[in-house]
Order: sequence, then structure tokens, then C-alpha cells
Amino acid sequence: MLKKSREKNLVIIGGAGRNVGKTEFVCRLIQSFSAEYDIYALKVSAIFPDEHLYHGDHSRDFLEGKLFEENRLNGPKDTSRMLRAGAKKVFYLRSDDAGIEAGYREFSKRIPDNALVVCESNSLRSVVDPAIHIVVRSVSGEIKPRALAQLARANLVVVSDGTSGFSELNSIEIVDGNCWQLIP
Repeated sequence: MLKKSREKNLVIIGGAGRNVGKTEFVCRLIQSFSAEYDIYALKVSAIFPDEHLYHGDHSRDFLEGKLFEENRLNGPKDTSRMLRAGAKKVFYLRSDDAGIEAGYREFSKRIPDNALVVCESNSLRSVVDPAIHIVVRSVSGEIKPRALAQLARANLVVVSDGTSGFSELNSIEIVDGNCWQLIP
């Protein structure tokens, strides 16, 4: 297991459910900083029975449990949206819980040391201690059972109504060129 030291260059955005605005928040975060900094993005999907119904079918792109680099700027997937938002490189990791740690280590080898990373995932938080852990939830308040622990550990909970944007982006900054921080 990865040593759970704080990774000051990493922000993780998870969600309390499906379609709550996680990817939109991730893209806006990338847009907010990518003009000044190189931002690397990672989307992690933990695979459970019938997960393909929620995460789409990436089976043509890679083998399960592998890391895939997104190169399609105009593709329909969330990873393409992250590229369009300004990420320098974007990766997608699809794995069961047991493979997430190894997948994250592989991702870390493919980017510069101490690179700024924005990750969309609920699962990665169990093996890594990020500088900031954000959970996006819908205004309706529905929470999937696997997200309950994430809400309890989040540094910031964002309530998305799907229309008003994310004022919480103003509370995030980068210090020393490679450290994410919440503005006190």
C-alpha cells in the first residue's frame, strides 16, 4: 500500500452520486489554473458488477485494470472534456479496488515529479492523502452508500444545482508552484 503521506500536489474530487457535477467542477478547476500552470488530470473509476452502465464502455480503449492516456480532444468522454479544459495530459484508470494503488503508481511515473494533479475519483482517496479532498453533491441530497465515508473525510463539500456554477473555486489556490491549498 502507498505510504499515506500528504501529496500536496494532488486534489481529489469525488461525488456523492452520479451526475452531480463532478466532471464539470474538475473542468472548471483545470480551466482556472491551466493558463498559468501545467495541470495533469486523472479519472479513476472503480469497477464493480454492472459499473459499465454508469461509466460507459471503454473496453475498446484498454484492458481492464490498465491506465489509458486520453489523446482525443474532441471525444465524448469526460477525459476528453478535461483535455479541452486545458489539462496538459489526461489519464483514465479503470480498476477494481485492489488495482487502484498500482494504477496510481503507474500514473505517477508518467508525469513529472511534483506535477499539479486534479483527480476525479472516490476510490483513490482510500490509498492517497491529497492536499485537498472535495466532494460534489447534488442539491437533492441523494448520496450513494460508497460516498458516505468520502463526505466525512472531505475538506470541502460542494453542492451543485447544475446552473449557478461553483463559487467554491474561489477558495482554492496554488502555492509554491506545486501545492494545492484551500484559502483560509
